[in-house]
Amino acid sequence: MTMQITLNNWDAVREWVDSLPICIAPSYLAESSDAMYPSDAFSLGQLASKAWLLKELYPIATHPIQDWVILGSWIGTLVPFLHKKFIINRIYGLDADPLAVELSEHFNRQYVENSWKFKGVVADVSTLYTCDMEFFTGGELIQTKPGVVINTSCEHMDTQWFDSASNDQLIVMQTNNNSKFDGHINVCDSIMQMVERYPMDTVLFKGELVMPSYTRYMQIGYK
Repeated sequence: MTMQITLNNWDAVREWVDSLPICIAPSYLAESSDAMYPSDAFSLGQLASKAWLLKELYPIATHPIQDWVILGSWIGTLVPFLHKKFIINRIYGLDADPLAVELSEHFNRQYVENSWKFKGVVADVSTLYTCDMEFFTGGELIQTKPGVVINTSCEHMDTQWFDSASNDQLIVMQTNNNSKFDGHINVCDSIMQMVERYPMDTVLFKGELVMPSYTRYMQIGYK
């Protein structure tokens, strides 16, 4: 069954986000106000999409999983929330933009400095195998098969990352239907198109979040 949330204006989005049990630490708010970060990373739409993901993931990822990866991680705004709720050895944040990775490591420096609880990685996701990732970061060659794969930027890339995932990796993914944004090369026009493009044998959640500028689609499960 597909769950749909429809929010017809930004005031409705604000009210809905504020109703969710997502605690934002004062230090997070202070960091987000720093002009060094792109303001779009903290837009209401971005925050609503992340809060929705967290709400649905909380009851699913209930046991410790060593390594997580965020594909197209941008500046890593999801990282503090993941570490606060889940038992995670390390989160790798992959992005092709070196500046975004630099900013993600600054934003999450407390985790970078704590035995790489978070580590940014400059990498083109389309050149990696999700089930057997190998990349250089911090002068080290890393090889990992992440237990959880998060991609909230599917519209920015092709499907190779999904095609190369194995059936024992938990996949958490979002895309949207707005082709007008810069870099949106692979949007989906409906939840059904998303399901067809990214087929999963075990779907633990699928839904759509209808907001004024676009509809965001999400599914969580195993191939």
